[in-house]
Amino acid sequence: MSGFSAAAAEGVTGGTLTAGQVAEVKAEADPDPFTPQEIATAKAESEAKDRSIAGAKAGLGALAYPASSYLTANHVAQSYSNYCGPATARMTILHQGRDVSQATLASRFGITPGDGGTSWDSMLSALRYYAHPNYAGAFLAYSPTAADQATYKSRLMADIAGTYDSIAGNVWEVVNGPHLPGHPNREIFHWVNIRGYKESGAYSQVQDPAT
Repeated sequence: MSGFSAAAAEGVTGGTLTAGQVAEVKAEADPDPFTPQEIATAKAESEAKDRSIAGAKAGLGALAYPASSYLTANHVAQSYSNYCGPATARMTILHQGRDVSQATLASRFGITPGDGGTSWDSMLSALRYYAHPNYAGAFLAYSPTAADQATYKSRLMADIAGTYDSIAGNVWEVVNGPHLPGHPNREIFHWVNIRGYKESGAYSQVQDPAT
């Protein structure tokens, strides 16, 4: 089971924000991008998972996943403007057959209505506790290489079609860059649930708690 950071979709409007406005948005929304230590930790964990998957494939022979696969839609709207983390965690945990309230998850994340955002490490900790201990972090660069994209697709298909686990993805949207549908043209760090894919992982099926 992997998770976390990815780029976004379409639908950008014009305009820019001042540095002060961007800082204000950051303070109101989710935390800043991963620290170098978090990236290193995620890389080590995802590489360990890749080795585990490779070992399983070697034991089972050639393992082919379907070109498209989807888990059950279970969209949860975030209760407050800064509760995309709790809502995403709830959707991800629901795919494991458990239900944990946004209030309980927010308390674990150390956030309250309108104050604070869900950090990478607290999300991973919650998924390991409530969903499955094998959840691992995986960092995807904003401008991924071909190899990065291939790795993401492989992990996505293994999670969705192989072990039937959805993913908690942390989307980084920049001013005048790609944004999820309906999102304003400003820098945003936003949690979403990824529950499926098509065209062998070229497209991800996202559940956005803000829409």
